[in-house]
Amino acid sequence: MSIATHTKTTIEQTMSNPPRWRWYHGVLFYVIIQALTFGLSGLTSIISGNRGKDLSETIFGDVSYFKRLNQSIITPPSWAFGPAWTINNISVIIGTWRVLNMSKDMPGRNSFLALQGASWLNYIVFNAAYFSLRSPINAFVLTLSMFLLTIASGFVALFRLKDTWVALSLATLFIWLLIALTAATFQAAWNHDDFYDVGPFVKVNKRLMK
Repeated sequence: MSIATHTKTTIEQTMSNPPRWRWYHGVLFYVIIQALTFGLSGLTSIISGNRGKDLSETIFGDVSYFKRLNQSIITPPSWAFGPAWTINNISVIIGTWRVLNMSKDMPGRNSFLALQGASWLNYIVFNAAYFSLRSPINAFVLTLSMFLLTIASGFVALFRLKDTWVALSLATLFIWLLIALTAATFQAAWNHDDFYDVGPFVKVNKRLMK
């Protein structure tokens, strides 16, 4: 069966069977994820003593710390992270909602959901591990693992679920992570890591510096 035929069959099955998961479940999930992410970030900042200049920076991430780091020219500006991740998250949630409403015996369904569960756990701890602990190494490791999880999810979507729409739901995230991983590699190499008390590992190349 071709991917196009399989996708058409999946759509027909979804239309004939009322979805168990509704759109508002996705909204509730997103709200919970954001609360866990920033709650953990704020708590870690307070415990570690790495508070921002105000409550907002303590909870949402210390932008001044980010700007103090040596960054490569490929690094997106700090203001771009919020809109980019909002788009990425909404797209991924829509794709996951589609998979959740597939038959429970659909090949690849459980694998895709497991990969996405690991990805969301990664997302939740990122701010705390990076900003709150002042650790570019943590940022690199978590960005790399998220990138690999996204690639694996895409393979499952295409070759096991055989659902093009689910695979496309990961497209903006994949592009963002490709850029972010490159930027995180330079950042981890060029800066001192406060949490591990190591680095920098490589001398800054001013031609590649932002």
